[in-house]
Parts: sequence; C-alpha cells; structure tokens
Amino acid sequence: MVRKCNLRLIFGVAFLFGCVFLAFIHNLSATGEELQEKHPPVLAIVIDDFGGADIHGVAEFMNMNVPITVAVMPNLLHSIEHSNEAHQRGYEVILHQPMEPVKGKKSWLGPGAITYDMSDEQIKTTFVKNLESVPHASGFNNHTGSKITSSREKITFMLEVAKEKGLYVLDSITTPNSQVIPAAKALQIPWAKRDIFLDDIKSVEYITKQMKKGCQVAKKQGYAVVIGHVGHGGEVTARAVKEAIPFIQQEGIKIVPLSEIVRLNNEKGKI
Repeated sequence: MVRKCNLRLIFGVAFLFGCVFLAFIHNLSATGEELQEKHPPVLAIVIDDFGGADIHGVAEFMNMNVPITVAVMPNLLHSIEHSNEAHQRGYEVILHQPMEPVKGKKSWLGPGAITYDMSDEQIKTTFVKNLESVPHASGFNNHTGSKITSSREKITFMLEVAKEKGLYVLDSITTPNSQVIPAAKALQIPWAKRDIFLDDIKSVEYITKQMKKGCQVAKKQGYAVVIGHVGHGGEVTARAVKEAIPFIQQEGIKIVPLSEIVRLNNEKGKI
C-alpha cells in the first residue's frame, strides 16, 4: 500500500513538472516571436559616388522612396547639390572620402583625396574642407583607400575630427588589414562595417544575388550593410535595388538609414 502511494506521488510530481516545463518552453517561444516582431532584422543600403559628373542612377535612387544612405564625393560638380537634394528627400547623407589605395594612381582619386604623404595637419584640414562640400553629412566612409585605412596613424587623424563633429564612420573594408574599426573603438567613435558589395559586376542578376546575401547576413546577425554605386552602370544598380525591395520586405527585413546600424552597434556595447 505504501509502495503504491509512493508511485502515485512520484508520477504526480513528474506530471506536474512536465506541465510546468512545457508551459515555460511555450512562453519562451512566444517571447522570442514577440521580440522578432518588435525588432526585425534591418538592412542599410549605402550608395557611393554621388556628387560626380557621371549621374547614371542618381535620379533613380533619389526617387527610390526607401531610406537609402547617400555617400557623396567631396568637391565635385554636384557634391553640394546631391547632398542638399538627398537631405530634402529625407535620406541620410555621409561623406564618401577619397583615400589613397595600395594600388592605383593618386590622380584617380579626385579632389580632396587623403594621401599617405600628407602630414597630420594636412589630413585634418583637407577632411574639414571636404565636409564643407558635403552638407548634412552625419558620418563618412572610405572611397578605395586601402593604403590609408591600413595605417592606424593616418586614419586616426580623420577620426579625431569626426569625433569633434559628432560623426560616425563606416568602414567599407577595401582591405583585410583595415585599422578603421580598432581606431574608432579606441576613440569611442560610433562605427559600422560593410558586409556586402552589391555591384562589382554590373548586372541585375549579380546584384540581386548579392542583395540576397545581404539579407541572409541581416537575418543571421540582426543587421547588415550593403554598398552599391551610382555613376558608370548606376542605372543597373538602381534597377536591381528597386526590384529587390519586395523580396527584402517579404523576408521580414526592414530597410533603415545607416545610423540605425550604428545605433545597434552602440547598444550591443561594441563601441
């Protein structure tokens, strides 16, 4: 009789524990779904090379009606015009700062380039002047620049100015040896990094494939930054990006300004 009572007691406790455990798992799952609904993965679409004389894709992106981030080259024919128009349309603007690469001619960089032979004062003065030609800039990224971004000393001079002006930095990662993010962390400057280049090959098929890779990254880490370009072939990039928007939305990914990615980095304590 005692043994039967003990067995009933054991079975009863086990049953009760099982019910509690199942309820806990259910609540945990529901909480995760609620969080996913409140905080969907996000994607920043940065478009480089605004400001130049080659305006292929510019009008298409200006009329895109999604919050792209417009990266403007300094001191060019349309630098101020494109910066102002993008700002008026509600787009985020950043300076697309030309920097000397390891390979390539300095003459390819255009006005306002940061080169390795510059002194710290020359770098800072040039950087400040460049910002003046790109009004409304909330941050900056590098145009080529592998030789400069590989030098912590050289990139730090620009970052010091950025900190004074409350700007963030996007590392376009044109070299695996980039020191941009370590230097930004040391100065406590908000930062983000490029995950995917969209248009190394100017075809809708390739750009679409790259955009899907960007979506995969966003769903895996919660956010992603993709970079495309106006100028030569810019109309192809614009068409592919526009056609990809329904897919991005169907995947439950929200397109956001780059500063939103920077904010997420801040919140996660990466700075």
